[in-house]
Amino acid sequence: MYRFINRMSAPRPISANRHVPMMPPNADAAAKTVSLFSQPYLDTYNQCYKNIVVLNRPPQGPLADLIVRVNFPPLSEFSEPGPCIRSKQCGLAISSFGMGCGKGCNNLMVVDEVPDLISFLVENGYTVDASITKMFNASDIRFDTNTGNKLICFVTYHS
Repeated sequence: MYRFINRMSAPRPISANRHVPMMPPNADAAAKTVSLFSQPYLDTYNQCYKNIVVLNRPPQGPLADLIVRVNFPPLSEFSEPGPCIRSKQCGLAISSFGMGCGKGCNNLMVVDEVPDLISFLVENGYTVDASITKMFNASDIRFDTNTGNKLICFVTYHS
């Protein structure tokens, strides 16, 4: 019995034919390709909801200078995290191109600014990957539906 247990716990060599999954990428490492989402956001100072532009990962290139980490307060007292509701308490948002908006403004980019954002991205060496964006928007796959995220597009930086 001792031999049997020891053989079970001993590491097995990996055969050349066996698929070994790669480790997931470091979530904090800058990515060449990122996805942009619209996400409902509770502006607690002005007591209103806004649809802001968020990213899945820190980007490479000039877009990185516009990224801020934000806390996502619960949208409602009924959307508290639990065993079946995953909650994203913080994330990456894009700063607004606006020239400051006065007292109490968090200066986060809202979806109305997406055309300006696309212009900025194209002018600074990014491409919008329409084929991947179209594929996901046409599929039944929805990302982070508990927070109301909607995919805007995938973009890739070309240095």
